[in-house]
Formats: sequence, C-alpha cells, structure tokens
Amino acid sequence: MSKYFDVRKDASIERLAQRAYVDVLLAELLPPLRLAARGSGYAIAVHGSLCRDIDLIAIPWTEQADDADMLVQKMLGVVSGLLGRASAQEWKDMPHGRRAILIYHSGNGAEIDLSVMPRVKVEQPA
Repeated sequence: MSKYFDVRKDASIERLAQRAYVDVLLAELLPPLRLAARGSGYAIAVHGSLCRDIDLIAIPWTEQADDADMLVQKMLGVVSGLLGRASAQEWKDMPHGRRAILIYHSGNGAEIDLSVMPRVKVEQPA
C-alpha cells in the first residue's frame, strides 16, 4: 500500500468532511426554515446524527397550521433562496401518522429528511 493513500484513513476524512458540510448547512438553513415553519403554524426540531443529512421534525403547533404540502413549499422556497434549486421526493407514510419527504438542493448532496407529524382536529364540546 502506498504511504500516501490509506483507504481507512481517507474514508474517515470523507465522513468528517461530510459532517462539517452538514454542520455548516444546518447553521445557515435552520433559522430561516424555523421562521418559515412558524409562519405555517409548525415548530421544527433537529434529530438524528447529522452525519450525512439533516433530519428535521415538523410538529403542528397552532390550530391553524397549514397542510404539510404548503409547509414543504415554503421550505423549498427557503432552500432555493439560499442554495439554488431545490426539489422534493414523494411523501412516504411512516408510523403514527407521520409523513416523510426528502428535500434535495443543488449543493453537495446533504439532503433534508423532513418528517411531519399529522395535524389533529380537536372537537369542541357541544
């Protein structure tokens, strides 16, 4: 093996570089994404390892929360405005009524994995 190339070491460096990219991306995107979500009646939380992508959870926070599609459109606008083009895959149904969607941008391949909790209608007593 060459003294200039070590597969294990280079793979580790690649993971570290991806993590650094995700950290910078999150720092730039999170405040405006939270603002857009708040305007749609949602709170945004970060979860996951943040090693290769950004895992976000959107929780309906107000009675007037928009539907999940409107939330995603607003988030796509934020991502596009900061990073260039953005697009989303189709929704996937997840446990407990949660829906998930991947948001891609024209950058370095660290997508946003967004999970949206369902809105629940509270019936008013008669």
